[in-house]
Amino acid sequence: MMGLAEIERKAFDLMATSIRKHAFLEEWEFEGRTVRLPFQEDAEPKTLFVFSREIMVPGDGLKWFLKVSMEGNALVRLDGTAYGTIDDIHTYIPVRPGKHRIELIVSPLTMFGYHKWRIKIDYAALIGIMWEPYVLAQRLLDLVSFIEVAGEGELKDALMKELSGILIGVKSVPSIKQITLLRMLLHDGGAGIKELKIGRFDVRDVRPDYMFLSAVYGIGCMKGRVEDTQKPGREPYLMEVEKIERELEKALARVRKAFPKTGKAYAFAHSHIDAAWLWTYAETKQKILRTFSTVERLMRRYGITYIQSSAQYYEWLEELDRELFEKVRRYVGEGKWILAGGMWVESDVQLIDGESLVRQFLYGQRYFLEKFGRIAKIGWLPDTFGFSASLPQILKKSGIEVFATYKLLWNERNEFPYHAFIWRGIDGTEVPVHLMMSYKSSMTAKSLYKQWKRYKNKYEVPFLLYAYGYGDGGGGITWEMVEMMKHMNKVPHIPRIIRGHEEEYVSELKACRDRMPTWEGELYVEVHRGTYTTNLKMKKYMADAESVLRSAEIWSSMAEMLGLLDYPKEKLEKLWKRVLLHQFHDVLPGSSIREVYDEAIEDLKDVIREAEEIIQSSMRSIAGKEGSSLVFNDLPWDRREVVEVNGEYYLLEAPPMGWRSFEPMNAGEGVKAREEDGNIILENEHLRAVLNRDGELISLYDRENKREAVRGTSNVLMAHIDTPGMWDAWDINEDFLIQGERLKTIEEARVVYQSPLIAIVRVVRGYGSSRVIQFIKLRRESKLLEFETKVDWKDKEILLKAWFNFNAHNWSTFYDIPYGVIERPAVRNTPWEQAKFEVPALRWADVCDGDYGVAVICTSRHGYTNWDSKIGLSLLKSPIYPNPWSDLGEGEFTYYLYPHRGDWFEGEVYKRALEVWSKLRVVRANGTGEKAREFSFMRTDAVVGALKKAEDGKGYILRLYNPSREELEVELPEEGIEMDMIELREAGKADKKVRLKPFEIKTIRIS
Repeated sequence: MMGLAEIERKAFDLMATSIRKHAFLEEWEFEGRTVRLPFQEDAEPKTLFVFSREIMVPGDGLKWFLKVSMEGNALVRLDGTAYGTIDDIHTYIPVRPGKHRIELIVSPLTMFGYHKWRIKIDYAALIGIMWEPYVLAQRLLDLVSFIEVAGEGELKDALMKELSGILIGVKSVPSIKQITLLRMLLHDGGAGIKELKIGRFDVRDVRPDYMFLSAVYGIGCMKGRVEDTQKPGREPYLMEVEKIERELEKALARVRKAFPKTGKAYAFAHSHIDAAWLWTYAETKQKILRTFSTVERLMRRYGITYIQSSAQYYEWLEELDRELFEKVRRYVGEGKWILAGGMWVESDVQLIDGESLVRQFLYGQRYFLEKFGRIAKIGWLPDTFGFSASLPQILKKSGIEVFATYKLLWNERNEFPYHAFIWRGIDGTEVPVHLMMSYKSSMTAKSLYKQWKRYKNKYEVPFLLYAYGYGDGGGGITWEMVEMMKHMNKVPHIPRIIRGHEEEYVSELKACRDRMPTWEGELYVEVHRGTYTTNLKMKKYMADAESVLRSAEIWSSMAEMLGLLDYPKEKLEKLWKRVLLHQFHDVLPGSSIREVYDEAIEDLKDVIREAEEIIQSSMRSIAGKEGSSLVFNDLPWDRREVVEVNGEYYLLEAPPMGWRSFEPMNAGEGVKAREEDGNIILENEHLRAVLNRDGELISLYDRENKREAVRGTSNVLMAHIDTPGMWDAWDINEDFLIQGERLKTIEEARVVYQSPLIAIVRVVRGYGSSRVIQFIKLRRESKLLEFETKVDWKDKEILLKAWFNFNAHNWSTFYDIPYGVIERPAVRNTPWEQAKFEVPALRWADVCDGDYGVAVICTSRHGYTNWDSKIGLSLLKSPIYPNPWSDLGEGEFTYYLYPHRGDWFEGEVYKRALEVWSKLRVVRANGTGEKAREFSFMRTDAVVGALKKAEDGKGYILRLYNPSREELEVELPEEGIEMDMIELREAGKADKKVRLKPFEIKTIRIS
């Protein structure tokens, strides 16, 4: 019996022999001149280059491929139509017989953004192949790979015996030219994946002896300098192939009888395309054209089904290539092209406002419905870095029926116990979840065997979600994959392949729900904890953009209700979509290259500016009508705060979601600041804060509750060396948190401003070449101690944290999440608890023992370490990969300490956090000087996440969220109709008084 190496050798010989002809394409038109290959020229990475020429493809019964060996990726246009891709994986593309005009739109970037600041094409050629024999050889090589993972045993012995018997008599031995052409076909090109050590996984690597022969003798043969060896004759070869094919069918049937198929797999072709990552949005648009045109051609030829998320990608496609868009639309209508996710992009779902999460689905699903006549049913977030416990409710109320993900399989400490389960959110909403074993599967027997072997829930849900195709950098499926799909159901002892269709898959998964185990709470992914912090500016401008968009919608709605202005619906929608794009799961987390942030941050600044213009226009119209300067409050409770207006401080009041005249309150005695025993004391009606000369907090006395809030020195700034082994911008190593260096004091703390309304202490600290300036503030009548922080950071590979030690013995800590609150352990007894050494929060974390607590509030810093009463807020992380300039230079943020009675709801932690996120606004108006009427739209302890024009233009949408573990009654401005979140279905009448269940989100249409 032959060994596995001999079987592989025979298969490669058969494959090489299938290559019969070739013709090099040396001359191309480029920028108005004719160039010859090889071609190389310096190039900016963002530049596209067009090479074109005419070709004649013979109609001789062979399948002809255009092979291009190059650095970078190219969209291939055939006779003016987007036809496919030449990239790191797809280095060859079939071309039908006849005369054609070929265009290559070349980007210097490879699939994963790798480039060398040049455009380089080594060669292009037409290669003619006998396709069926080639595919047969691929099937044989696939079996070789399967045998390698099947292990020692009867299955391996049976397959080896059958293959040996079939192939031992094979006589075909390819010529040197055929070996060389096969090496060129399978190996040449794809510089990016080779140099990044990624490689292909749907075909076997070319044998080393083939590599040697093709280099040492093959090049000489191709140039005519070395005589070629004999090429096997066509007819004897075909007879040999036909015999092998017959015998292989019988052999596999015999082995299947002894080792039957086990399980099944719903197979969906797929390409995960990052909206930006190691490349910019502009390059992603090219990836979409390249990937979608490839998929369309393979779908037309093979009738596969393909699943693709992200409404943004379809909108880009519609703008870039209407013809291809219409083809996609036709396939969607036929059920072959499956719309997934229902979101604008595959966003982060932990660091964005709850309303942003709703808008991802609102605009994504409604775009799908408008353009394709249907919405997505399968939630699709394979590569997002963790999942908030509020997500099930949002999924369900957005039309999503099941949820598919993957990243939980990356857990570094605790293997996630389920691969199919019911996910119960914090409000009790349940959704079936199916983990794919990979979102970049290869459609090989090896892959199916390994995934089924790993899959945990074979009894409860006896099928895999099998997404096959290259991804992250796009590319998608290959010709080899779709050909192998026909072969998979003949291979023994692996799952049976079922071509995935949305309705069938969703129905069968939902039918299994009674057998599925339940997971309650968040889906915490035990990697990529640094993404809660990396890229300070990106996260700050995102938080600011979310705030001003909410305000713009509220005041525009009220201005229209008063008949003053038309609601700018189209403009606000465009602003929202720009923000939603930048929430992509590799952009907002800080894990993209510098060029992505150069664009995203500037765009967010523009969004903020444009939204502010809408706010000011609406407010001025209201102030003009009232004939008075007004104070505006867009939160649904009374507020009384010290506000800075044009450099002056005022104590102002404002009613819930409304306005009143600008009438500053009497300051009275106010805030006190003094030095005592070498320390600085800040004091108001509620707090007495004692700071040492390093700006550290050594006492925070809660005068109202007669309790010391800190038990040890707090606001200790520590620089922790931060050099993760692999994912630099993404990860934090717990070992580095245990050690750290206290920042040195450059300028001691001193009082720099004092008035009855506010006192400010300034301190400067440093690490290496970096500086941190803090302005520690206490305002009159406020229970917030503020730490306005400005950094000028220059040192790399540092995690900067502010550490606090609060006077509360807590077994757990409560954290703000998008439209929710999550309780996490503060103890470290179990491996699951120990793994949560850094966790995300949206705007606050509350160290609370039930009776008393201290909250850390920060709207743009999201990473926390909590060990009992000690909590560390991550302020800055300065990795070198993939963006060496990440977090260097100037940046600013503010965090707050808030001692309080009770839990986060009784103590109103969520209110204080929203107040610093959405501040009181003052608009001056020329008027009579008479006092304006006070107006309040509504009053509630619930959160008003949105007040906006309804998508169909009929009335307004009020989004309410209950942040409490108890039911909450809300009085509406008027009766309304409860809707789903995407405003497509009515859920019943909403009386003037509605009850919100714990953590419930309601969407109410009012007139």
